[in-house]
Amino acid sequence: MKIIIEIDSESEIEKLFVLLEVLTINTVKVVFADDKESSITKGDKTIDGKSLFGIWANNPRSTECLRKGSW
Repeated sequence: MKIIIEIDSESEIEKLFVLLEVLTINTVKVVFADDKESSITKGDKTIDGKSLFGIWANNPRSTECLRKGSW
């Protein structure tokens, strides 16, 4: 199981370690994250999404038909 706790100061880290010692929790792994923000990859804008419109035009589906197929 993984729990992520973000702490801003060293005093808070010390308090957390004291709490873990009091609770006798010894299986703790500390990982320091980089200060960089997560990188966001922009999508491929060259793909024409219009080709997806109307793919069911010749084969219309009702909500009942969709529900049967999904269960």
